[in-house]
Amino acid sequence: AMQMDGLMRSDELVFVLAATNIPWDLDAAMLRRLEKRQDTLDISEQILVPLPDPEARGAMFEELLPSTSEETEVPYDLLVERTEGYSGSDIRLVCKEAAMQPLRRLMLVLEEKKEVIPENELPPVGPIRLEDIELALRNTRPSAHLQAPRYEKFNEDYGSHVLE
Repeated sequence: AMQMDGLMRSDELVFVLAATNIPWDLDAAMLRRLEKRQDTLDISEQILVPLPDPEARGAMFEELLPSTSEETEVPYDLLVERTEGYSGSDIRLVCKEAAMQPLRRLMLVLEEKKEVIPENELPPVGPIRLEDIELALRNTRPSAHLQAPRYEKFNEDYGSHVLE
């Protein structure tokens, strides 16, 4: 819970920065505090940050799933193409899921050996394969598109500025 009582009675400048994925769940009293009032120094702004565009998604994938060698190049173009409508959080989940697959393969190999392997003799974790990425995409569905009409309605009702 957030307390904002008394802020209007102060001469101090207060900068409040808040973020939410569910702005329609904000309390009505809180939303009133965010209204634009040109007659005072208290000008508030609501900014709707859209879903990542192809360029942003590509940069996110390159950051979160760096290619480790020439022979195991991550197919960034495929990832960008197949993640239209994904939020940044969804993209992070795709990357985590893809990155876990080589570790899961290694764990299966180690479990089959049924013997304790000294740490210095453990095999290396393999690279991320195309099938790891395909599996991650199948298992991670975009979440934000389900709420798109609600974001649009909130934007209409409260006049959010859409960040380009």
